Amino acid sequence: MGVLPARPSAAANAGDSNRGGRRLGLSLPTSRGVAALAVAAVVAMSGASACATRAATGGTATGSPVSGLYEVNGHHLFLTCAGAGAPMVVLESGLGADHTQWDPVSQLAAAAGVRVCAYDRYGVGQSDTPPGMQTRTLDQVVDDVHALLGAAHLGGPYVLAGTSMGGLIDREFARRFPSEVVGMVLLDSAPDDWDVYTGTETFAFLTESIDVEAASAALRNSDQLGSRPLIVVQAGDDASVQAAWAEGKTDFQAYWASRQRALAQISSDSILALAPGVSHDTIAQEPPGLSSAAIRLVVDAARDGTSLPACAQTSLPGLGALCLSETG
Repeated sequence: MGVLPARPSAAANAGDSNRGGRRLGLSLPTSRGVAALAVAAVVAMSGASACATRAATGGTATGSPVSGLYEVNGHHLFLTCAGAGAPMVVLESGLGADHTQWDPVSQLAAAAGVRVCAYDRYGVGQSDTPPGMQTRTLDQVVDDVHALLGAAHLGGPYVLAGTSMGGLIDREFARRFPSEVVGMVLLDSAPDDWDVYTGTETFAFLTESIDVEAASAALRNSDQLGSRPLIVVQAGDDASVQAAWAEGKTDFQAYWASRQRALAQISSDSILALAPGVSHDTIAQEPPGLSSAAIRLVVDAARDGTSLPACAQTSLPGLGALCLSETG
């Protein structure tokens, strides 16, 4: 099967662009649940199951560029990769956001000797769009990315990087396939009790709707990275999250900060940092140097089999981050 033509992204069709400085992921409430928490992060695994038929140009986990559509579980998903080296980084975008959310980060990381891959989930960007809104579970999303990377012959292990809802997807991938994950970067990730706190189990934006209830419950019960390197970066400005999801909740700021601290505790080798003045909606893009530096730190630790350095000894403070805590 040859390379399939790219499609216009859902964001472009909706007249809202990630490139314009506003990240996709938050909207007004819908009949399926509250509007969307933008996230990103990524997950992957080789040897994928189901019907994953190659339908694009591609390479390996360490080498040539990849760009195109792959048939995965009955639909086509868009995948693009750049850079070289192992372990490979898989980028997971926020709800409703396509792969371009990561463009500035991907370019910097690839130039720094990191292999990075981003993709569009079913119903988003250049991937197939289902007829009408279809709610999918978090585990179905994980099944898709697992099969996608297998179809593209992109073997692990992987470093997962996600923002907002993408962080939940990454964590569920790591919970289900722990041997395939050697590190993680979470950028203002959605907490695993977000459904409980907001009173909704389904989150929807544009043509994407995800039911997080079962996977979130599993993560609350069992979610540990052991000693694998983890960097958690909390956005300094989460006003958009509160306005869309938690309006009227006076404990929101304390709640969100406590959940980011809890995320840093799922690994014994972690860094927790704050990005002052950076919005939840743009943390995967602005400043791109901060996100790419966090990714590079985790990749280097996983590559060398070493622990993360002390936060103050990294490049993060020089890029505007405040070191909050670290383990290891």
